[in-house]
Amino acid sequence: MRVFQPDRFLLNEFVGENAKLLTGSLLDVGGWDGKRYRGHFKHVEKYTVLDPEPKVNPDIVATAEKIPLPDASVDSVLCTEVLMDVYPIHEAIAEIARVLKPGGHFLGTVSFMSPLCDEPYHFWRFTPYSLQNLFEPYFTDIRIERRGGYRTQKSQNWIRFWIERLDLYKHPILGRLFSLVSKIRGHRAMAADERDKSEANRKYTLGYNIFATRKQSQRESLV
Repeated sequence: MRVFQPDRFLLNEFVGENAKLLTGSLLDVGGWDGKRYRGHFKHVEKYTVLDPEPKVNPDIVATAEKIPLPDASVDSVLCTEVLMDVYPIHEAIAEIARVLKPGGHFLGTVSFMSPLCDEPYHFWRFTPYSLQNLFEPYFTDIRIERRGGYRTQKSQNWIRFWIERLDLYKHPILGRLFSLVSKIRGHRAMAADERDKSEANRKYTLGYNIFATRKQSQRESLV
């Protein structure tokens, strides 16, 4: 049983819509057991999951800042909702860039206006400006998009509060009821945010989606 969450819906939509951009050998950095998004990548040659938690049986047990792979050894990188939990963030971005082939694509997401999670390892909240600065030394064609607006953020925080407060995943009947209400609220909120192009709404978001291309040469990365 899964409780509907607007953020999970939007994350899956983003990955699904951009999955074809990732090809060849794909490294899912911090992908847990790899089940959440693997279905979008049946077209890749190899799907490898890296995660620091051995109990979920990832292909590689390691952290994002210390990836045990050779330079330029993967064609694509997926990294969703992970970078907020990596304290040495500069090292993690540098490592992702190191293992990614020149011209390879990066697809990732980070949270912004959301509850604390993964405590005590939730370290960062990123803005488009911090993300641009983090990725610019190694990547080009950087595209940063907001995920949802004011109403979607409110809807997401409403359901997250009740998931935590009532421990909904341990109460399936109650969880299904809240999921139905959350789905109705969430879709209404997302539709309203899509229509609202105001400057006020622009400043609110659940998080940011990132697409970037690895620079073609080491020299270019140092410029």
